[in-house]
Amino acid sequence: MDIVRPKITPENEPQRYREGPIEPPSKEELEAFYRNARLSIPTGIRLPMATMLSYGAGFVLGASHGSKMAGLRFRAEHAHKLPNSTTGWYLYHKSKNYHVMKGGVREGLKMGFKVSLLTTAMFSIEQMFDTYRGTADLFNTVTSSVTVAGAFSLWTKTTSPLAVLPLKNVLRSWMTTTVSSSPILLPPSLKIMSALAHTTSPAFNPDSNPLLKALLKKTFYAQFCAGESPTEVQHTIRELKDIGFQGVILGYAREVVIPHGSQSKNNSSAVSIQSEVEPWANGTLETVRLASAGDFVALKFTGAGSQALAALRLRQEPPKELADAIEAICDLAKKLGVRLLFDAEQTAVQGGIDDWTMRYMRKYNADEPGKAVIYGTYQAYLKKAPETLSAHLKQAKEEGFTLGVKLVRGAYLGSDPREVIHDTKEDTDRAYDGIARALLKREWETPLVGNSRFPDVAVVLATHNRGSVLKAKRMIASGEADKRTDVAFAQLQGMADEVSCELVAGKKQGDVKANAYKYLVWGTTGECMKYLLRRAYENKDAVQRTVSGREAMKSEVLRRVKELFGMH
Repeated sequence: MDIVRPKITPENEPQRYREGPIEPPSKEELEAFYRNARLSIPTGIRLPMATMLSYGAGFVLGASHGSKMAGLRFRAEHAHKLPNSTTGWYLYHKSKNYHVMKGGVREGLKMGFKVSLLTTAMFSIEQMFDTYRGTADLFNTVTSSVTVAGAFSLWTKTTSPLAVLPLKNVLRSWMTTTVSSSPILLPPSLKIMSALAHTTSPAFNPDSNPLLKALLKKTFYAQFCAGESPTEVQHTIRELKDIGFQGVILGYAREVVIPHGSQSKNNSSAVSIQSEVEPWANGTLETVRLASAGDFVALKFTGAGSQALAALRLRQEPPKELADAIEAICDLAKKLGVRLLFDAEQTAVQGGIDDWTMRYMRKYNADEPGKAVIYGTYQAYLKKAPETLSAHLKQAKEEGFTLGVKLVRGAYLGSDPREVIHDTKEDTDRAYDGIARALLKREWETPLVGNSRFPDVAVVLATHNRGSVLKAKRMIASGEADKRTDVAFAQLQGMADEVSCELVAGKKQGDVKANAYKYLVWGTTGECMKYLLRRAYENKDAVQRTVSGREAMKSEVLRRVKELFGMH
């Protein structure tokens, strides 16, 4: 029932407001005063009470969320250096608890302030309407709530970068990241995928089992892979470019099975060539044909089999048959305007890969300054990465070719010797950002060392780290980066979509240097299983990033639901 407040006139004005001695209010006046107040609580009491209670509620919610995220962040940042003693574990948990508490308090204070501010604004506007209209009713409450909600919506309204993704992609990403970030669902999922990736039974081979293939192809395969046939691959590439991606980095998923004991033998027999080199070469050539001008094709030298592996281990030149195959791939790529990314691998063979990469850069990157056909991959988590890259930059300058650089953080934590990797994630982050900064500016800066003129470079910043992407974008936007540097950003298909789509959104808003590419592989479902397994393990290791991706997809789904009902 509406509460009607009588207007004050000289006839009904309370005695205490008239001239003369002020008398305390009567019992009837006090009862009327409290009865007319909302919830029978006067505004002077109700407003501070609402502010304090809402602050408390906001603090609890913020502290719960903040402590959880701080714990996940701590685990992710220390996953590569877990203690191996009782004392170490004690200090690990002590430090983790400190970070959890600190993160919870910080987020709780922020959330408490936001909630209390909005609550105070709502109650204040409600009281203003009550006073103005002379009545306290539901209309005033609804109007004040809508006013505050509308103001908050306008204040925080942003166009979601993920809005460019089709709904099926968002839902599939949400499902994948939910599984990958769940301590309950992930372990059995990894066991199942590992069994499928290494099975010798036709019943558990997706290429032989139609039911299993249908299940995988619509879920995890569709999330990370391009397709099984050229038609499917072209369709996927077209979809990505329609979304706004500049192009793709396409790889061939088929992995050559190297017979046991052949790793150390430089076997040049016809059998080895036919069973290892030729399938790898044919698959890579087909991949180059599937790509368009301006796209990239990624290739692993070890995929060519035992001959390649033996030569790489010994840092020898590639055998003739393999060298001919590599040159055929490079010639076709150059002819079609496709660029080649030579992937980094374990440190045991990386020296040989670097030698081969520089060999083909000298031949194919010398035609046009600043443009590269061949790119080498440099892993910032390796302590020697700056030294290696500095030496290659010096060679490029002296010999007059463009150095193609794909910069990654690193992907072989589980197999590379621990001593060759930076001690902390922070060290890796500093190395990555420092190298990226020097390359973009074309200046010798820490951690790169040199005293000659900086050579021509073409750069692919392959990272899922949003901070690194934003730093590079700011350098480009401010003009701090050398305008001659050809720059591309790359993320894996099905991962870090919130980062990729932000780049796409920037491109659509006129950021001409925000060229975003998606890395994806093609091949049959069975051929892609080992690749899918690696992606699953990568999500497991990157706990914080996976949780962030899950929350981003969840928020995008909720945003679209609200938009559907006109609530956004």
